[in-house]
Amino acid sequence: MGNFIWKSFLIVLFVAACQPTFSVQVTSTITSTMPSVPDETPIATQTPVTSFVLPTPNEETMMVIELPEWVKRSWTGGLLALPYKDTASIRPSESILVNPDNGDTFIVDLQREFYYYYWRDNEHLVFFHEGDCEVVPGLISELSVFSGILQTYETKDHPEYILDCYYIPDGDIVSLNYEFSELAVELVDPLTREISLLTDPDDGVTDISIELSPYNDFVAVVQFKGEFERPESKAPIYGNQVSVYDLQTKRLLLHYYEKVGILSDVSFIDYSNLVYMRENVPCLIMIRSLSKKCVHKITDQFPDSTIILTKNSEAARGFGFLYFSQYQGGYCFYDIYTGGLGCPTDRFPSFKNQFIINYSISSFRHYLLVEYGSEGCPAPWCDYPENTSIGLINFYEGELFELGSSDNYFLSSSFQPLNPDPWRPWR
Repeated sequence: MGNFIWKSFLIVLFVAACQPTFSVQVTSTITSTMPSVPDETPIATQTPVTSFVLPTPNEETMMVIELPEWVKRSWTGGLLALPYKDTASIRPSESILVNPDNGDTFIVDLQREFYYYYWRDNEHLVFFHEGDCEVVPGLISELSVFSGILQTYETKDHPEYILDCYYIPDGDIVSLNYEFSELAVELVDPLTREISLLTDPDDGVTDISIELSPYNDFVAVVQFKGEFERPESKAPIYGNQVSVYDLQTKRLLLHYYEKVGILSDVSFIDYSNLVYMRENVPCLIMIRSLSKKCVHKITDQFPDSTIILTKNSEAARGFGFLYFSQYQGGYCFYDIYTGGLGCPTDRFPSFKNQFIINYSISSFRHYLLVEYGSEGCPAPWCDYPENTSIGLINFYEGELFELGSSDNYFLSSSFQPLNPDPWRPWR
């Protein structure tokens, strides 16, 4: 099934340049444009739907929201939820649900401000109220997207709902111990909870970053051999070697030393293939064959651009990356099996002379959410820019839905597409 999905996706991604693309603009209205007619395009408008609350016996703790059918029935990986407010406010009190298939929106009024939210599973959205990321929230709301029930709890009644505002999945399996002068990796046994050192804190190598494989079989560690000084600013961090450990045997499988910098952000393509950046060249590690190859095709196509790896989704056959130069940026995808290279953002006129500032991709890469603007670049290479916009790409239909200014979605402050993940989870 996964191969079928990916074959379909790749056909669309690399052939769709020959097909018409569609752009829909959603602000206070939804605007539909046809890029194949660049000068004048037909426009259709539609007012976003706002939540309608039905009376319930106990409105202090629960209310029922009449959700549209597409919210209840949408494919479990294809519903987008973002914080929303179309007026000036420090914090949002509404969440907007977006149908990535046609750009339809539905605004849920929570009737109280929130500072963090996340998908508990594919049926429930959780919101934190009355607090911030430094303290436990005073109240918690949970929305069922199937029943429309919005329930409010006191935190003490559901302590299991509490997540750190910067929660790192699987952070309790492997972690970096900062108490050593040379950072070292610790491993936690999932059954006994016993902690053991995976790397030697006195071997002259500082562990900089870690990345788990999808099934927690392996961990990749970017390291610096020699005397390491962590930059004081938020500049990108580089090591000079990458190592892969087998978590079952706690054994070092392989490591590669590079004479040029290795960016600390690495990404598993699947359970046994890893990609990292050697300066500005992506390199693949094939764990099964204990081998490595570097992809110069990408650097050759973007010789004057900075290349940044993106996080991969489930059922990936390759890796995504952002590129940006002095004039423009974009999101691209490279298939490790066919060598195919495609940049979906380059197909839409709306992204001409624009930079992709941030992104979030849905499960199985059906949809891509991007934040973009005419200046700046992704953090930490640039400071967070002003006057950015949000766009939603449907890969299969070749459509772009323009969702308006980022300010309406609070993405310029604590809420960003990458954290928390705005996409309904697959499981």
